[in-house]
Amino acid sequence: MKIFNLFCLLLVVSIGSANGQVAVGVYSNGLLHQIAVGTNPGNKYFGEARILAGDEYNRFFSLEAIGQVNIKRSDWHDISGGLMLGYHGALDRARVGLPFLMAIKPIEAHRNFAVMLEATPMYAYDIALRGTFGIRYTIGD
Repeated sequence: MKIFNLFCLLLVVSIGSANGQVAVGVYSNGLLHQIAVGTNPGNKYFGEARILAGDEYNRFFSLEAIGQVNIKRSDWHDISGGLMLGYHGALDRARVGLPFLMAIKPIEAHRNFAVMLEATPMYAYDIALRGTFGIRYTIGD
C-alpha cells in the first residue's frame, strides 16, 4: 500500500508540473504492454506514469512512475535517461530501474509523433534488462 501511495504522489506532482502539453504512449516488450501518460517530453525534465495493459493471460496489476532528463535533443531524435520506480502485482514487490530512451521523430511535419526505443536495467527480485518498443504522441501546443 505504501508503494501505491508513493506512486500516486509522484503522479500528482508530475501532472501538476505539466506546461500545457501531455504525452500519451503505448509500449510493448513483446509479452507485456503498457499505457503511458506524461508531461511534455520537450522539456529538460519530464515525467511519465505507466500502467500495465493486461489481457486474458496477464491479469496482474503493474504501475510505474518514470522521471527523465533529456541528454541530447535534435529535430529527428531525443535521447534521455532517468529513474523508474514501480510496483509489479505478480511479484507483489517494488522494482526500480534506470531507463534510457531514444525517441525517433520520423515525420518532419509531425514532430509530436515519436517511435520509442527503451532499455531499462532494473531490479525487482533479480537484476534484469528490459527492452521496449513503443509510440508516443504529444498533445498540445
